[in-house]
Amino acid sequence: MLIQTLSQGAKTDEEYRGKLIFGMNRDRVLCVLGVVTILVALFWMMTDNGVQGSFLSGVFTGTGAVIFFFSLKNILKTKRMLKNEKLLRAERLKESDERNRLIAEKAMYWAGMSTMGLCYVTMLVSGFFSMAVFWSVWGMVMAYCILAAALKKYFEKKL
Repeated sequence: MLIQTLSQGAKTDEEYRGKLIFGMNRDRVLCVLGVVTILVALFWMMTDNGVQGSFLSGVFTGTGAVIFFFSLKNILKTKRMLKNEKLLRAERLKESDERNRLIAEKAMYWAGMSTMGLCYVTMLVSGFFSMAVFWSVWGMVMAYCILAAALKKYFEKKL
């Protein structure tokens, strides 16, 4: 819902219908990704990778299942909305409401800032114990900052 609120800006029902169809196609790709993740995890489980391998295969099996089932849920919800004009209109109005958009923008901003704060603390602590963890978190922070700057430039031109 949060990401849908940020991505939707349809002024008419037909425009919203097009965005829903695009989102449904994206969810189909995510369903395939979920199944592929599960298959890779099961393959990894069949090869003897020790304790770490069995742990990671469980993590990726669960992650793949969550991706698959949430994407499938979104596809079914979208198909139901596309068949019901009243539901389609109500959902479009709910997602394009300015208050909901502002709430979603603030939530995403503070989630990003909180994540950066946690990454900074993780870098401080991990510097004492593991440089591999430090550099991994540092790379994530740099990727986040570069993406934020690039997306800011993109949206300055697009909007």
